[in-house]
This record gives sequence, C-alpha cells and structure tokens, in this order.
Amino acid sequence: MSTTALASLSDADTATVSSLASRRRASITVAQAEQMAADRLAVSLLSEYRAAASVGDRDAMSAVMLAAIDLDRATPGAPRLMDEIRGLSTPAAA
Repeated sequence: MSTTALASLSDADTATVSSLASRRRASITVAQAEQMAADRLAVSLLSEYRAAASVGDRDAMSAVMLAAIDLDRATPGAPRLMDEIRGLSTPAAA
C-alpha cells in the first residue's frame, strides 16, 4: 500500500463521501461517540439475550451476561444492563 493511500485511509474527514457525515463527525465529541457505541452494544446484547432465552440456550445467555457485566463496569454512569436482563425474568407489577 502506498503512503498516499495509507494517509487517505487514516484521514476520515477527507475519505468521507458525504458532507453530512463529515459535519456529524465534526459536531460530536469522543465521549459522545463512545456513549453511543456503548448504547448500541447494550441494545445488541439485550437482543442476543432475549433470543438465547427464547430457545433455552444457557451457554449463550451466560456469555451475554458476562459481556453485560463487562459493559456495566466500563460505563459506570450509564443504566446497568444487568438490571435490564434481570428485569426480563421478573413479573411486571400491575
């Protein structure tokens, strides 16, 4: 790979094909991007847990729970994913 190609790959603003994407990237902080990524991961893990629970796949459920614990530790200020997972098996109060 040439130096020019490598430089263009490492510069996301010039590699962008959309001016909208460039403006969005310029208006978001690293902390906000990390929080959005953590939120997407939480949603994905919750979906995986529901799918595993629906078929009784305890190994997959355990793996998701371990990942949820890691996510909870990594994002102490965010809502706890393990609380949401535990809530799935708790009957709702009427």
